[in-house]
Amino acid sequence: MEIDKKDILPLSFLKKSPYTGSFQGIRYRIEKQEEGEGKSLLVYTWPEPYAFLHTPEEAKEKKSFPFSEEGLEEIRLYLSSLGNE
Repeated sequence: MEIDKKDILPLSFLKKSPYTGSFQGIRYRIEKQEEGEGKSLLVYTWPEPYAFLHTPEEAKEKKSFPFSEEGLEEIRLYLSSLGNE
Protein backbone atom coordinates (compact mmCIF):
# COMPACT_ATOMS: atom_id res chain seq x y z
CA MET A 1 0.00 0.00 0.00
CA GLU A 2 1.25 3.51 -0.81
CA ILE A 3 0.41 7.02 0.30
CA ASP A 4 -1.72 8.73 -2.35
CA LYS A 5 -0.36 11.94 -3.91
CA LYS A 6 -3.40 13.86 -2.64
CA ASP A 7 -2.44 12.95 0.94
CA ILE A 8 0.74 15.07 0.74
CA LEU A 9 -0.05 18.78 0.68
CA PRO A 10 1.40 20.96 -2.10
CA LEU A 11 4.54 23.09 -1.91
CA SER A 12 2.40 26.24 -1.65
CA PHE A 13 1.15 24.98 1.75
CA LEU A 14 4.55 23.73 2.89
CA LYS A 15 6.10 27.14 2.15
CA LYS A 16 4.03 28.54 5.02
CA SER A 17 3.36 25.75 7.49
CA PRO A 18 4.53 22.26 8.54
CA TYR A 19 2.28 19.32 7.73
CA THR A 20 1.79 16.23 9.88
CA GLY A 21 0.17 12.93 9.07
CA SER A 22 0.32 9.21 9.71
CA PHE A 23 0.51 6.07 7.61
CA GLN A 24 0.41 2.45 8.77
CA GLY A 25 1.79 3.04 12.27
CA ILE A 26 4.26 5.78 11.32
CA ARG A 27 3.70 9.44 12.04
CA TYR A 28 5.44 12.08 9.95
CA ARG A 29 6.03 15.83 9.78
CA ILE A 30 7.10 17.67 6.62
CA GLU A 31 8.48 21.19 6.94
CA LYS A 32 10.40 23.72 4.88
CA GLN A 33 14.02 24.19 5.86
CA GLU A 34 16.00 27.20 4.68
CA GLU A 35 19.78 27.10 4.55
CA GLY A 36 21.43 30.21 3.16
CA GLU A 37 19.70 30.82 -0.16
CA GLY A 38 18.57 27.22 -0.59
CA LYS A 39 15.40 25.48 0.56
CA SER A 40 14.71 21.84 1.27
CA LEU A 41 11.96 19.71 2.76
CA LEU A 42 12.78 18.12 6.08
CA VAL A 43 10.82 14.99 6.99
CA TYR A 44 10.64 13.65 10.54
CA THR A 45 9.23 10.17 11.17
CA TRP A 46 8.44 8.43 14.45
CA PRO A 47 6.27 5.55 15.68
CA GLU A 48 2.67 6.13 16.73
CA PRO A 49 0.85 6.97 18.98
CA TYR A 50 2.40 10.21 20.23
CA ALA A 51 2.42 13.69 18.70
CA PHE A 52 5.66 15.28 17.48
CA LEU A 53 6.11 17.44 20.58
CA HIS A 54 5.50 14.50 22.93
CA THR A 55 7.92 12.09 21.26
CA PRO A 56 11.51 11.90 22.53
CA GLU A 57 14.08 13.19 20.03
CA GLU A 58 15.88 9.83 20.02
CA ALA A 59 12.70 8.17 18.68
CA LYS A 60 12.54 10.52 15.67
CA GLU A 61 14.35 10.07 12.38
CA LYS A 62 14.86 12.90 9.93
CA LYS A 63 15.70 13.06 6.26
CA SER A 64 16.08 15.94 3.81
CA PHE A 65 14.60 16.16 0.30
CA PRO A 66 14.68 18.80 -2.46
CA PHE A 67 12.07 21.57 -2.18
CA SER A 68 10.38 20.64 -5.46
CA GLU A 69 7.59 18.54 -6.92
CA GLU A 70 10.17 15.79 -7.43
CA GLY A 71 11.10 16.09 -3.75
CA LEU A 72 7.44 15.64 -2.78
CA GLU A 73 7.30 12.47 -4.88
CA GLU A 74 10.48 11.18 -3.22
CA ILE A 75 8.88 11.87 0.18
CA ARG A 76 5.71 10.02 -0.81
CA LEU A 77 7.71 6.97 -1.89
CA TYR A 78 9.94 7.15 1.21
CA LEU A 79 6.96 7.28 3.59
CA SER A 80 5.19 4.51 1.69
CA SER A 81 8.26 2.29 2.06
CA LEU A 82 8.34 2.86 5.83
CA GLY A 83 4.69 1.85 6.13
CA ASN A 84 5.42 -1.39 4.28
CA GLU A 85 8.24 -2.54 6.59
